[in-house]
Amino acid sequence: MSEVYRGRSDVIPDLIEDIFLRLPLKSILKFKTVSKQWRSILESRSFVESRMKVQKKPKILAAGDHRSQSLFREGDTEEIDIVYINSRDAATRPSLTCDGLVCIPVPGWVNVLNPSTGEFVSFPSGPDPVTNHYDDNLIFTETWWNIFPAYWAMGVGRDKVSGSYKVVRMFFDPIPYCEILDVDIGEWREVKPPPYKVEPRRKPAFVNGSLYWIEMIKSDNVFALDLHTEEFRDVVPFPPTCAVADQLVNLEDRLAIVTAYTKPWEFEIRVLDEQEETWSLVYSISLANSGVFSRRQRSVWFRPVAVSNSGNLFFHDNERTGCSNTTQRQIKSFASLQTFV
Repeated sequence: MSEVYRGRSDVIPDLIEDIFLRLPLKSILKFKTVSKQWRSILESRSFVESRMKVQKKPKILAAGDHRSQSLFREGDTEEIDIVYINSRDAATRPSLTCDGLVCIPVPGWVNVLNPSTGEFVSFPSGPDPVTNHYDDNLIFTETWWNIFPAYWAMGVGRDKVSGSYKVVRMFFDPIPYCEILDVDIGEWREVKPPPYKVEPRRKPAFVNGSLYWIEMIKSDNVFALDLHTEEFRDVVPFPPTCAVADQLVNLEDRLAIVTAYTKPWEFEIRVLDEQEETWSLVYSISLANSGVFSRRQRSVWFRPVAVSNSGNLFFHDNERTGCSNTTQRQIKSFASLQTFV
């Protein structure tokens, strides 16, 4: 066998990788300890990308800790795969995701978890700036307001040219400031801040190499950060309708905005075309008599997380209820009391 390996060293690693691609995550984590060569293959960027491509069902990430119970209902999740992360920080703090990579900011650190490889890396983020700007803002008591440490506005995405994952954080009081962490290098560097202020509750959407934020403090703007050039740009036109609880999301590799309405009780999803010229309505989902209920409808938001191969939309709200909208226009709850990341 050793002679065959030496003679066909260019072929055998490919065969090994092909076998690894068919294995479940638990087996992959065990095989990483077998040899340096296997570990190198299993932690390589090409393997992670290939494994994502061969997944037959969409994946949803959810987090809890040892005190939590997984309440996913087996019969309602046959169309999707649930990746359950046992992490108190991920369950209790706002987090960010990109291509399955999970970013969990905590005071003084940015933690990055790759569930596909089991790799967990912590990057020091230095002292956080001090501000009292938001302390008296009562809207922060609303359930849908997730705050990153020290009121940073944050995002995570991938440079589509270099393939590097990057964490972005911005601060606006007392002066605008923006810096980027290249996960491959492990160093922060300052860049020119965006032309608009971003509320610290706003999670961006990562689509095709750029992070997108919606700004609604002084005006209504959607702007993007190209993670390769590290430059900001405006997105025109602005969505035709908007509300304070709107969410920007990546829906099947398209930028989408989700708007909730109280009368009637429903939410709509619009997507932006590739030329960034036109928004189109793709979903209008009625929540009346659906069992999805909120005591604070004005401050509730919804985030779609996956579309199954049969066309069913899976989404969750800020009260930790996961639901699916079937092609028969029925709303079904598939999880509760979880944190979706």
